[in-house]
Amino acid sequence: MAVALLALPSGGSSLEFAPEDTAAVREVIAALFGGIAERLSASYSTVAFAGESFLLEWEWDEPCLIATNARGSELLSQIEKRLNG
Repeated sequence: MAVALLALPSGGSSLEFAPEDTAAVREVIAALFGGIAERLSASYSTVAFAGESFLLEWEWDEPCLIATNARGSELLSQIEKRLNG
């Protein structure tokens, strides 16, 4: 499993993972934070869990969850740590 958490210049972060790891990412989110709400749009989706909203984008055919604030970045860090052990 290849999962990486990247800091963004805006102060947010991006959790990047392979398409085949999407189910594992969703399982960890559910285990850590409970339910996931998703709203689809033409170029990205909005995903919400633990009271925060994230963008779910596919960059270069790879999915990533993008947090735009410090709390969201901390949640993504927890997911990355769980997935990478």
